[in-house]
Amino acid sequence: MFFFLTQFGKTILLGFLVFLLKYTGNISIPFLYAIVTLISILDGFAAPVSYAIVPRYARDLAKANAAISMSGESVQLVGWGLGGLLFASLGMKSSLLIVLVLFTLSTILMFGLPLVEIEELSSETSLETLTKGWRLVVKKSKLRFIVQANLLEILANAIWVSSVLLVFVTEILHQSESYWGYVNTAYSLGIILGGAIIFRLAEKVVTHKYQTMTFSLLATALVTLLIVLFPNPPAFLFLSLVIGFLSQIKEVPESVLLQESVDEKELVNLYSVIEVVSTLAFSASVFLVSSITEYFGVFTGFGLAIFCLLVESILVLRNKHQIN
Repeated sequence: MFFFLTQFGKTILLGFLVFLLKYTGNISIPFLYAIVTLISILDGFAAPVSYAIVPRYARDLAKANAAISMSGESVQLVGWGLGGLLFASLGMKSSLLIVLVLFTLSTILMFGLPLVEIEELSSETSLETLTKGWRLVVKKSKLRFIVQANLLEILANAIWVSSVLLVFVTEILHQSESYWGYVNTAYSLGIILGGAIIFRLAEKVVTHKYQTMTFSLLATALVTLLIVLFPNPPAFLFLSLVIGFLSQIKEVPESVLLQESVDEKELVNLYSVIEVVSTLAFSASVFLVSSITEYFGVFTGFGLAIFCLLVESILVLRNKHQIN
């Protein structure tokens, strides 16, 4: 029901925005920012729940996480191109109307999700509820390891944000901004391909989680090194696809590990902490890597990413007894 309510709220906000655009034709920028902020807040509520409910509906966690990743990335890949085409051919108002219809369909589908039993802890105070996820991370060494690995991965992945990648594309590869779009497409195709393979090999992935994660990290570090040593436009497209593929080889077993680490009832608290830490770490990492790129060059940023991947692989090996 919570999932439905957040999606319903986003649909109402978007509907209000479409109504104002249609009948007034003009919206102030502060008001538009307020609507977008409210939608983002509702997204922030829904994100931990969307990850936490997977064990409630799926028995094979590896296949379920791989399927979610594939479907999400496929929709985004198609959405980028289709969204631009709709905006160019139909204009902003008609495009937003189509988005509103899709939001409404999504709300109806979420209303059809089977309800799950919720255990209410009357003895738990509001403060205890808010800090429950943080206390879990502090208490369990496996969760601390997952958070540490996640922080290193976020720092390594900061080289793939636009502020860094566009510098590499224009200054090192001497390509236009359109080539940057091809790189994003190749990366997304790699994620879809990786998810498809993980889906087929789900049982082996779950059985050999630490081996799979270590292979992905070391292979990603090697591919990143190849990008630095041989900066070539066609090769970079292919290697971007490989990076996307390898990201799924690690992400799916890591998601399964996280979902198996705590009781189902505690997952939403844990994912809330992961979301907060990841968002703050991503913002700090983008600022740090962008600054390094500006003052020391883009290759230094790639070098930092390789270093983080190697450190994370060592961290995984040191904690292999907690993974498999």
